[in-house]
Amino acid sequence: MHVITKRHLVEAGEVYKDAANELTAWYKIAKSAKWRNFNALRTTFKDADDVDGYVIFNIRHNRYRLVTKVDYVRDFKGKSTQGHVFIRSVLTHKDYNNRGNWDKGVLR
Repeated sequence: MHVITKRHLVEAGEVYKDAANELTAWYKIAKSAKWRNFNALRTTFKDADDVDGYVIFNIRHNRYRLVTKVDYVRDFKGKSTQGHVFIRSVLTHKDYNNRGNWDKGVLR
């Protein structure tokens, strides 16, 4: 999967230092994945949730939420597309509860 953009994860790791290693691990796993649908994604991240078109990942035992949009790998004209994960935000559990924050990147 092509993760767009890693910069959001790096910034989140700078703001939420206790989540930095887990965000880096998530990135390494996601960039090498080839998810074709949400069920395939759930085999990798069992606690991921599909909420109104967003895929939400729990980070640091649910202390943080990684909010993404995922375009899954598809077959097109005999070839497979790469698939994309768009990082929308990394939020504390409290900030996640406000739906208006989901597309705002990292809150400071």
